[in-house]
Amino acid sequence: MNGTLWSARFLDRLDGLGVLRPAWLEPPLPVVSQLTVSAGSVGARVADEQDRGGHDVWVELAAFDARQWARAEQALAAHRGTREALLDGELPLRVEGVLARAGLSLLPARAEDLTLECSCPKWSACGHLTAVLAALAAAFDTDPFLLTAWRGRSRERLLRHVEDLHAAAGGAGDAESLPQEDPRPLDQRLEDFWSCGEQHRALAAREAAGGAFAGAADPAPAQLSASGVVVRGRGLEELLRPAYEALSD
Repeated sequence: MNGTLWSARFLDRLDGLGVLRPAWLEPPLPVVSQLTVSAGSVGARVADEQDRGGHDVWVELAAFDARQWARAEQALAAHRGTREALLDGELPLRVEGVLARAGLSLLPARAEDLTLECSCPKWSACGHLTAVLAALAAAFDTDPFLLTAWRGRSRERLLRHVEDLHAAAGGAGDAESLPQEDPRPLDQRLEDFWSCGEQHRALAAREAAGGAFAGAADPAPAQLSASGVVVRGRGLEELLRPAYEALSD
């Protein structure tokens, strides 16, 4: 699938969890109507040729609690590229990698995270559910912020919190606030090769002031870019942290 779209990312995740196989999406699928997304729950009505009344379908995924959303919003506000995309009204795919570093995922991390239910006699393994999951995936491409709404945060509230957090931090830690590296080739700037450079002095000053780069001696995973790997709902960096802390003692 085209991994540049949220629909593909969602369907790939469901496939990886064994919840939905690509072969099940072959048309024709039942017609889905009244698709609604709210905190923790997706609901829809699905037509059925054998039952004129159709069936109700629910897909539930636990919303983040207040502490989880606080971690998520802090991580998003601190990541320059992601923050700027959000404030421009976009939800880039790299959000998953940023949140993974905070031990979170907008998408379900385990099959057990999802509760699937249909009012038809098959209840939880039917074409009606498949149709709703496909319709939900398509809806994520139309409005990616339905993902955050499913996890319990409206677009408006999320963007306001991210903007407020960035303003409160005063832009500390952004790459554009650091001195730029000298673009000259190394052999043309040997005069200060053995001295502390401007970038290092700026970082040292910020650490001394308790700024965003304080604590640079954190374990290696905390200093790496987000991997985007989630294991049982926890980011790879979070899982590796105890091992690196033990090695550094």
